[in-house]
Amino acid sequence: MSPHALDTLSPMEDLTRKLASDVEMLTEYIQSTGGVQPSFDRDCPASVIPQDAPLEAQQARERIMDQCLKLLQLATGPSDYMINIQTGYHYIACLQWLCHFNIFRLVPVKGEILYTELAQQAGCTETRLKSVVRMAMTTGLFEEQVPQQVSHSATSALFATNEDYHNWAMYATDISAPVAAGMTEAHERWPYDTEKTHTAYNVAFDHDLSFFDRLGQNPGLHKQFAGYMRAVATNQGTHMKHLVNGLEWGRRPNGVVVDVGGSTGHSCIALAQAYPKLRFIVQDLPEVVEGGPKILEGVGNASIANRIQYQGHSFFEPNPVAGADTYLLRMILHDWNFENCVKILGAIVPAMQANSSIVIMDSVLPAPGSVPRSSERIIRVRDLTMTQVFNSQERAVEDWEAILEKVDPRLRIITVSQPFGSVLALIEVKLVQ
Repeated sequence: MSPHALDTLSPMEDLTRKLASDVEMLTEYIQSTGGVQPSFDRDCPASVIPQDAPLEAQQARERIMDQCLKLLQLATGPSDYMINIQTGYHYIACLQWLCHFNIFRLVPVKGEILYTELAQQAGCTETRLKSVVRMAMTTGLFEEQVPQQVSHSATSALFATNEDYHNWAMYATDISAPVAAGMTEAHERWPYDTEKTHTAYNVAFDHDLSFFDRLGQNPGLHKQFAGYMRAVATNQGTHMKHLVNGLEWGRRPNGVVVDVGGSTGHSCIALAQAYPKLRFIVQDLPEVVEGGPKILEGVGNASIANRIQYQGHSFFEPNPVAGADTYLLRMILHDWNFENCVKILGAIVPAMQANSSIVIMDSVLPAPGSVPRSSERIIRVRDLTMTQVFNSQERAVEDWEAILEKVDPRLRIITVSQPFGSVLALIEVKLVQ
């Protein structure tokens, strides 16, 4: 094809050419490593490529998703926008129904089950079961390879065999979906309010407690949320490898890292495994960190356990550890509004010395259209979730700069790094005289 012909390609043709090239590249990589090519077969691996795949393979996969999304949107056109977007909330409704009636676990991991038998075990009508399951099939859940019999696809099998993933589905449908639906009413009721008890979450569940206060009173919800968070942590976008590899931690030999709001220490455990000379202090509320030693026992490595200690501490109070090399806040500040972020960071500054850094690991919102659409929509979901649940937000670089200026004019962003595949960036902050 001549260069002039390339100039006249339609948007769909251009995307298709790029898509074919990237599919070929990804297929060749998987074949060269002896991997399994993506399919809907229930025995297909849950991950298309491993977390440590070469950057070129990861980029090809991301471009494939982006190009497919854009092709779908182009082929749909404006006139069919509504009829297609309506499928979204029906998929959520079906996912909730499937979890509620335990369908993922009632369908055998191997083999098939008749609709009649499955309906009897689930305690529902066969007609309703077919309607829901066959709708779910259009999003990759389940298969009907034998007429009138249901079997698992690769995706539905993951819900059946991975409890954390199943908890993620229940949390998304029982909590996140109603909260998202309550956003408009919340913003109408409290148009300029940023209180944590005046949110879409409060509208959805009609109470006056903040999310975490409610979580502390409901053991069932707490268990579901914990499973959801564990599942999210294994996801490519929030994988701990981005924390471990995203910053030059090795330049801090024998240094101390204070994990502010670090829960039971998962971040520090990951860093300790990679950097044997670093020492760690995990800070969180006393009732949270008391579970830390049990987590360390499960690691089964004394050289790691001996370098991690736990400290009960509220991050709104002055930080008791003076002169640490690094004060880490991973996925903390996005839960809090501007004023509370200022308080949290302000409690750290008096403890800092000239060599100290604050490392914030949170989303940094991109300029619209500056990253692949398939990735940007996930980041925008995180931003909306922070608004709906906490009256907070994900932030652009200028938003972070405004917070730091309010805390202390000496605080300056030194670096912002966004590891490929991560929805979180690492923002390194120092005191500059």
